[in-house]
Amino acid sequence: MHRLIEKAKSENRHLLEPEVLSLLDSYGIQIPPHKVVHNEKEALEAAKSLGWPVVMKIVSPDIIHKTEVEGVILNVQNEKQVSDAFSRLSSLEGTDKRIEGIIIYPFQKAEVEISVGMVRDSQFGPVITFGLGGIWIEVFHDIAYAIAPLSIEEAQNMLNSIQAHEILKDFRKRKSVDRKSLSELLVRISQMAVKEVAIQEMDLNPIFPMEKGYFIADGRVIL
Repeated sequence: MHRLIEKAKSENRHLLEPEVLSLLDSYGIQIPPHKVVHNEKEALEAAKSLGWPVVMKIVSPDIIHKTEVEGVILNVQNEKQVSDAFSRLSSLEGTDKRIEGIIIYPFQKAEVEISVGMVRDSQFGPVITFGLGGIWIEVFHDIAYAIAPLSIEEAQNMLNSIQAHEILKDFRKRKSVDRKSLSELLVRISQMAVKEVAIQEMDLNPIFPMEKGYFIADGRVIL
């Protein structure tokens, strides 16, 4: 069992977002640059070092869906906006909501959003999912499923299985996304799912596929 999962289980909670990123990194999965801060000064320094604009999100063991409580602030462009965002996010803390810090990422734009996940089925074991991301996963339910562990060939088949698979290819002036790195991501997630049996559910959404690599913009792991 990974030490981060063991720690979270001992504290009777799910993984925090920075822990999700560390877990992914330990399995060779590409993670975005980020910093976790605990005061306004640290937030300003982190935003400057990451480069404008940035995204700021609360880190809380009590909040799984951060957007529902306005715990995500996008496109923060200067020092004043960092200060305002830090105050707004910090104000969310209450008796029923502990805030362990604020995580800051570079703000990334993308025309295509995808999702990668895992659900642990009582009969089939870990099932890997791939589909459109963001709000579109709930609108179109365009999702491919495969039982872990995956080979590269099986992962590539998942990319081709969704109805919207053409958006991953060259389209007008947009270059094809890095299908090789997405296939490797699916394989590594499947390997993690097989080994880390305490993970009941994983959701990396949205992921921005790029011409080279990908950008995981949000992730949660349920134990």
